[in-house]
Amino acid sequence: MQHGSEKENTIKMKRITLVLTGLIISLTTFGQGKYGASPQDSIVCIESLIYKDYLQSDPELAHSLWKVAYKVCPQSQKSLYINGVKIYKGLAKTENDAVLKATYLDTMFSIYDQRIEMFGQRGLVLGQKGQSMLSAKQDKEATFLVLNEAIGLTGDKTQSGTLVAMMFTVINLEKKDKKTAAEVVGMYEKTIAICAANKEGGNAARYAKASEKINNIVVPYLDCTVLVPLAEKNFETNKESLDWLTLTVKLLRKNKCYESAEGSVIYGKVAEAFFAKEPSASGAAGIATIYLGKKDYSKAVEWFEKSVTMSETDDEKADYTMSIAKAYSYKKSYSQAKSFALKAAGLKKGWGAPYMLIGNCYAQSSKTCSDGELGNFGPYWAAVDKYKKAKAVEASLTSAANKKIANISSRYPETKDVFFYGKKSGDAYTVACWINESTTIKTK
Repeated sequence: MQHGSEKENTIKMKRITLVLTGLIISLTTFGQGKYGASPQDSIVCIESLIYKDYLQSDPELAHSLWKVAYKVCPQSQKSLYINGVKIYKGLAKTENDAVLKATYLDTMFSIYDQRIEMFGQRGLVLGQKGQSMLSAKQDKEATFLVLNEAIGLTGDKTQSGTLVAMMFTVINLEKKDKKTAAEVVGMYEKTIAICAANKEGGNAARYAKASEKINNIVVPYLDCTVLVPLAEKNFETNKESLDWLTLTVKLLRKNKCYESAEGSVIYGKVAEAFFAKEPSASGAAGIATIYLGKKDYSKAVEWFEKSVTMSETDDEKADYTMSIAKAYSYKKSYSQAKSFALKAAGLKKGWGAPYMLIGNCYAQSSKTCSDGELGNFGPYWAAVDKYKKAKAVEASLTSAANKKIANISSRYPETKDVFFYGKKSGDAYTVACWINESTTIKTK
């Protein structure tokens, strides 16, 4: 570390060298005004540009020298503006006085404006200014205008950070009722399209990360009423884009958009195009879901089985195995539904949904599984056992399971009805038919 006198001598030596350089520069570039309005200004300019040497070691000195250069020779170097923003951002960050903090921020924003005046690149610089405005929590509408102009000027070359900043800004405005959900979705389309246009090249990783951030923050605005028309509108243009297909399949499936007639059609198109480009577990599941919608349960099972085979984790295998169980339950092949539901439960711990499904299958078999003695009550009792199992395994299912239990309990026989057969509540009982399970007699 330099002592005071040593530091002063170093600065003097640098200034002597730079003064000589400045004299030469002033003779060759004075007419251009790049280093100042006069030969003397050129010398002062070059002398002050040593601020860069002290940005880390002596920020106060660097700031003082920077201000001179910024005033005397604003056209000297683009880095004068880049470093100026950093200096004032740092000052604002550590300043506790609100008035002074605001002054530092105003100066920082004016540096962006002067950089545009001196060096152009309006779209690029406005994008960076908008990002800083968002970080500094400036007026949201003003921030939007700056970012919107930036994107309009730079188009597919818009910086990834500018795209993310725009989505945060437009969502902030929507929360303040100054933008609509439709406008959020519109901006989402625009920013995601720009990210997709940059999926190759040196900055591909940055745009991929930006795309991920944008998708994460916009999810609450993407329900089926938005997603289905969006997919329909963009399918023909993007059906060869693996990135678009991957994202769209994921969003449509997550929101169960295939459950509506309109959603089923576009989901089918997207899923088939996706699987053709990249065979995968999720792609196969997408096609299986199409067949579910068409009530072609055998085909659905066939494709879900492919999903299970292609899955990489037990959780994925569990989900797709459960889908097979559901398909069989829709087909009323309850024995097979039960078998696959149990397999699914064995692949994922703490999961109650398979037991809920088995309970439903039992309850739905009440009319066809009469043992001739206690009528159709056995399937109901076995169903309740499974609902109880479901909520014991997964507490979040308690409310849903209790509703099922309450509904079925109302159909229990009276005590006198089972007494007629020499039985009472609590006695062991084996349910016949395909269920073939032990339970206990339950009465009202």
